[in-house]
Amino acid sequence: MTPEPPWGDYSKGRLTDGWAYPLGRSQIEAALREAGAVLDHLTLGLPDLPLRPGVQKVFDVMWLGDARAGYNLGRTGPTDRAIMRWTAVPSAQRAAIAQQLSGGVLAEGCRWAAEAPTKGNVWTSSEHRFLVTHSDGVVRVTQT
Repeated sequence: MTPEPPWGDYSKGRLTDGWAYPLGRSQIEAALREAGAVLDHLTLGLPDLPLRPGVQKVFDVMWLGDARAGYNLGRTGPTDRAIMRWTAVPSAQRAAIAQQLSGGVLAEGCRWAAEAPTKGNVWTSSEHRFLVTHSDGVVRVTQT
């Protein structure tokens, strides 16, 4: 019997030639399981177009807080407010980005998602974001 995935809802965009996801669903799932993270929603989304020079979003993890959106993102409950959204990147950059993510950034994002529900009422009551971007060949993390 296959175990339930560590997310309540999942969606994946259909990519055109020249675009790829930095990591596959199975790699993301393995990292989430290792961190003990459970998401409300996992999205593998289409690229942000038109492609702008400079900073490109790779993935983010959002903690929605008490001010939930007016639409349903999946499971409900006190620990299910984290969502993870991936953005397709140019295929030519995929391998370099994937290598940097596997060097610890993916694990860090998954740990962030796992720890979010334990942060206490003040932190969990508001929205927070773990954002991973790619610029000039380097993957960067920003937390807000």
